Amino acid sequence: MKRIKKILIIILIISLLVAGFFLTKKISMERRVESLSSNIKEQINNISELSTIKYNYTNIAEYKDNLQFSGINIPFSSKGYLVKYSGYIKAGIDLNQVEIDLIGTDKAEVILPKSEVMENVISEEDVYFYNEKDSAFNKLKFDDLYKLLKDEKQKTEKELIDKGLLNDADENAMITIRLMLESLGIVQVVFK
Repeated sequence: MKRIKKILIIILIISLLVAGFFLTKKISMERRVESLSSNIKEQINNISELSTIKYNYTNIAEYKDNLQFSGINIPFSSKGYLVKYSGYIKAGIDLNQVEIDLIGTDKAEVILPKSEVMENVISEEDVYFYNEKDSAFNKLKFDDLYKLLKDEKQKTEKELIDKGLLNDADENAMITIRLMLESLGIVQVVFK
């Protein structure tokens, strides 16, 4: 019996020491996030582009997903969010494809390629999420966002091309090139 009392007293003393240690120390839990990156490839390229039009845009897109069985939504499996994003599209001509044909001694015909989309960029700093909804059976994933933004970029680009973005870029390119060449006496500019 005395032996059991001694063991209980020792356990009690150890418990009090451990509890006192934790009470006197400031217990803090912190989150440690590490980001590791390395440069896989570096390359510098010369570009010969003449961007003649830039269109800035801000859009809102909605993403919804539900698991289904035989066309019926499974309860507690819906996920989605609203995302607001901003970006820009630049269009212009590739100066490497410009052709110059001399006509006589003081005139030249400059043949410009048709305009194309040079850049279509969504700024990461301008992406905001609203009404995020997740479920235990259907989690939100980074791939969902990536696919949504990729589809939205393509949709916006197609809409702008259909509205005449590249035609406007062609006109601006012709005006810009004409103004640059008029001072040299070269005034005839045509498109392929």
